[in-house]
Amino acid sequence: MSRIAVLTDRVALAIGLRRVLLPVGVEVVWHRDQNGILHERTIDAVVVCGHDPVDMTALVRRVTASPLLALGGDDSQAATCLNLGADAWLPDETSTGVIAAQLRRLLQTSPGRAAPSPRLAAGNVMIDTGERRVTLNGNELELAPREYELLRVMAENRGRALSRDRILAAAWGPRFVGEPKTVDVHVAWLRQKLDGSGLRVTTIRGLGYRLDVMPVSVPDKPVAAVGAMGRSTSTGP
Repeated sequence: MSRIAVLTDRVALAIGLRRVLLPVGVEVVWHRDQNGILHERTIDAVVVCGHDPVDMTALVRRVTASPLLALGGDDSQAATCLNLGADAWLPDETSTGVIAAQLRRLLQTSPGRAAPSPRLAAGNVMIDTGERRVTLNGNELELAPREYELLRVMAENRGRALSRDRILAAAWGPRFVGEPKTVDVHVAWLRQKLDGSGLRVTTIRGLGYRLDVMPVSVPDKPVAAVGAMGRSTSTGP
């Protein structure tokens, strides 16, 4: 059975979601404040709904990387919630049925619902998640445990912008207590070790980072020219 946590002071919302989702095998637990979320051990998805969905989103992203649905606020707050790592947003007046349907969709598409591939390939890097081994151009790359987790998370989400809070939740674990700038330090260390990997850790100002796979440059082909005697000569080296 899947387990969803609802962080809100709206009792009716929690009761309504429980009534709709329990018959389809989804347990709904309600928390009125952040203390309940901080003590959760297993959460398959989270709903936040309150006066400040932005702060609530940031809080949850420090605790878990599970799918997150934010409710309420204006368009500006919605955009901020999504940039902070919310997986979906719905306006405050959305019906319980639609909210439940969105949550079920998030559960179905969550990476945690399927067994991850034991190997991740990105650029010239191969990550064996079973053996926790990383090779660069066939040679083993020495990474500290936290550098490995950082690279794994970014490789799993390559091409996607990740907030520092989301990286912390996924790579450092839900119980980590520290500053988001911790990510900056480890990214600097990781960049030094990715030279020649075909990967680039791009800084997203005001948000976090994105792992990009650099395009492979193809050398120009020699241009053939016809000589005076009709023989073909090459202009290349």
